[in-house]
Amino acid sequence: RRWDDCAVRIDGDAESEAALGWVIYELLANIPARDSTVSVGARGLTHTRYKGCCFWDTEMFVLPFALLTDPEAARNLLGFRVRGLDAAREHARAMNGSGARYPWMVALDGSEQCESWDIGCSEVHVTADIAYAVGQYLDWTHDEGFLRRGGAELLCETARFWPSRVTPAPDGVNLLFCKGPDEYCGITSNNLYTNCMIKRNLELAEAAAKYVDITEDELASWRELGRKLKLPRDPDTGRYRQDDSFHLLEEVDITKLKPDDTAAYSRVCFDALQRLRVIKQADVLLLMTRLPAWFSETEKLAAWEDFEPLCLHDSTLSFATHALFAAQNGLDEAAERYFNKALWLDLRDVMSNTGKEGLHLACLGETWQAAVFGFAGLHLADGRPALAPRLPAHWRAMEFKFHFQGKKYSARVTHDKAEIKEA
Repeated sequence: RRWDDCAVRIDGDAESEAALGWVIYELLANIPARDSTVSVGARGLTHTRYKGCCFWDTEMFVLPFALLTDPEAARNLLGFRVRGLDAAREHARAMNGSGARYPWMVALDGSEQCESWDIGCSEVHVTADIAYAVGQYLDWTHDEGFLRRGGAELLCETARFWPSRVTPAPDGVNLLFCKGPDEYCGITSNNLYTNCMIKRNLELAEAAAKYVDITEDELASWRELGRKLKLPRDPDTGRYRQDDSFHLLEEVDITKLKPDDTAAYSRVCFDALQRLRVIKQADVLLLMTRLPAWFSETEKLAAWEDFEPLCLHDSTLSFATHALFAAQNGLDEAAERYFNKALWLDLRDVMSNTGKEGLHLACLGETWQAAVFGFAGLHLADGRPALAPRLPAHWRAMEFKFHFQGKKYSARVTHDKAEIKEA
């Protein structure tokens, strides 16, 4: 029964169906579906890398699979973050901040385990990522009980952190000393991904404020902060920048850093990588897959032109995000090429690191998203599930089931037809 709920059937590509079945099996095996006291480490149960601690990987890459195939499992994964709210408050206080700031690398007791100041202190986007995941969960479940049992408090307490983290400026506010998903950007300012996720955090908190004791003055301050946050653009072209300083980094021939699929950091000093105009993993493109309605088609394609050629894919999750973005935006050849990298990443040891590091759970989760949200085009339109498929040319059909607001549905897409019906 459990397998029937989450299996993806592909007519026309038995090998990809089998590999995706393995991806789904590993997700099922590594998600603690009925226990909210634990979460999913970066390598799941397969390796002790990162001391088994949890990152934003769970909320942004793994949780959507649980959300659509087993909503109770998704609620429990978020329940782990609700349990860690007091520790997140303490973490914010330790950083001279207000509200709640979730650790970058979290242990079972909710404490920060990252020993690197330039990562643990500056990757503040993790806090907004968790809020984003709560919003995604609510969009698909309308679970008001979760809001009443800590979800609304989480959203509002994380929103309270941001006014204490930004720096006033004559033309708004700056988010200084930050690092977005691209960890090769050095310490920068106004990372586009982070600032957009903060804006989303503030929106979600305002919508949840009726469940928490929030004054109108505080709500107004959140709205004002959202308006003041800067979204960096090139002053001449108007195209989005990744942050305030990425364009200042030194240009380099990417083929010399990346002769194969192994990570560049195994050959190039991390200090040098911080000063070169290269990207470790999807950053702006990741943002546009998570908040696609915030950007126009022209803006998305410009971002692909600007950032895809510069990405080293030194994180295992990056291939799948590029596949998802490409599928969502009609870049069919790139979508299939990147999907095959992600789909076989661990099975064929594409980056030569699976045996040394264990399975890459974020890649597994994002590969499933590339198939379901990308090739099948599942999304919410006017609050209801809809399909916008971009199947690979040799796939004749794709079928899967998903949950939405307490009901189970089945989806089937072909090159000519897409339909959703109650299962």
